[in-house]
Amino acid sequence: MSSKKMNTEQLKKILLEHIKQGNCFTKEVRDILMNYKDNGGTQNKVVALLNQIKTENPDNLSIQDGADDVLDIATGYCGSSMRVWE
Repeated sequence: MSSKKMNTEQLKKILLEHIKQGNCFTKEVRDILMNYKDNGGTQNKVVALLNQIKTENPDNLSIQDGADDVLDIATGYCGSSMRVWE
């Protein structure tokens, strides 16, 4: 993952791809969120984006579960090694 600055739409696309692949609670996803944070992205924007993904896919349980896994990382509901925001 390069450290180039990404906007919220780019982040959404990247996270949705990981969610669709089923690999969500990973160091790679954490690194994506850290890159977003390091480039000025906020926790509130990530949480809103993940909730938007869930709202847009109400009947897709695998997307719902994947988004929840990423939410756990974004909100700090995980071990300290996976946290992005304190």
